[in-house]
Amino acid sequence: MRDAQFVKIAKALADATRHRMLVEIRAAGELNCSQVCERFPLSQPTISHHIKILSEAGVIKVRKDGQFHVISVDEETLGAFAADIAPAVGDSESTAGRGRPRSGVAKP
Repeated sequence: MRDAQFVKIAKALADATRHRMLVEIRAAGELNCSQVCERFPLSQPTISHHIKILSEAGVIKVRKDGQFHVISVDEETLGAFAADIAPAVGDSESTAGRGRPRSGVAKP
């Protein structure tokens, strides 16, 4: 994953409301905007703003279904982001450098 995309996703998910929205959408499989609004005590424009940021970061997909916008999690992008944070246990030395250093300490 490119650094710019990683940072964009991290910034999008750093907001507690957007993180919770992602969790809710993922748990449901997919939700339309009205269903997201029902789950959060926020105005519709605020919900739309958060959805736009998550969509621009690439962690959700929005498709139009008649008059509804249906939202789902982009599992591939989210998986790549997660793998970049914490490479799978047992990765060989050749792939161990993919993750980012933790606590500001570079990996040997």
